[in-house]
Amino acid sequence: MARQWSELGGLRRTLARIVYARDSSTPGYVCPGRAERPCGKPIDWTLAWPDPMSRSIDHVRELQDGGDIADPANLASVHLSCNASKGAARMHQRKAEARRERTRRATQVIAIDPASI
Repeated sequence: MARQWSELGGLRRTLARIVYARDSSTPGYVCPGRAERPCGKPIDWTLAWPDPMSRSIDHVRELQDGGDIADPANLASVHLSCNASKGAARMHQRKAEARRERTRRATQVIAIDPASI
């Protein structure tokens, strides 16, 4: 089973410090948001959690899509609200895909040869 972000303990804090330092020192860094709805607003590095505009760590390539959990190149600083909305959007997408799959299975046509009855 793949490791979860919450299970990384001290490594999680170290990775967050590395990513925050990298991104905050990048001139003109803005929150990338998510692909479907980019944010593009600057991050106020002084705000603390749980402010919606405070910083948060996001995986660029999601773990469920094969992204590396502990690779700093796969991590980015985003607004807490952008990160939360991305997770909610993925959850809704997975539920919609599951509904479509259930409907597809329920509507499969079974061919029966009338002569065999």
